[in-house]
Amino acid sequence: MWIVTWVVIIGVISFLFIQQGNKPKTGFILISDVYGSFDLKKQLEQKFTITKNARQKIVDSLAFELKLLAKKIDAEKSEKSKSKTEEELYNTKRQEFYQRTQSFNEDNKELTKQYDQEILSQLNQYVKDYGKENNYQYIFGNDGNGSLMHAQEANNITKEIIEYINDKYKGKK
Repeated sequence: MWIVTWVVIIGVISFLFIQQGNKPKTGFILISDVYGSFDLKKQLEQKFTITKNARQKIVDSLAFELKLLAKKIDAEKSEKSKSKTEEELYNTKRQEFYQRTQSFNEDNKELTKQYDQEILSQLNQYVKDYGKENNYQYIFGNDGNGSLMHAQEANNITKEIIEYINDKYKGKK
């Protein structure tokens, strides 16, 4: 009787271990923490800051030149000795200032977009690699929008969902 009890207990424990081993391995990450702590992000952020500051120095220099020319033109106006070349130079510098400012702003936005894409692409690849190396079936991204960071292709039900939602929309379901 004791032997049967022990065999049953060992069988139940073995069954539970096997069941536990068959459960999909899942996890989640806090995306903002991972993104903020990613070294590539920090490195590109420093690189961007250097570029942005260099561009800002150029714009500041042009602004300073404009102020000096404006003071010179105002002084000449009060002395009634207008200089057309000074006014033309001022207008040229002002146009250059606005064009450079606009160009630098657009370049900064584009560079930010490029760096963000590079960061996200690399981050996604690393999460996917981690999932494969550590036998995760799912890695969920916790940012409030339900992102899925990694999943085994065998669990991809995209086609079935597309069919279902389209049928539902058409009133077939």
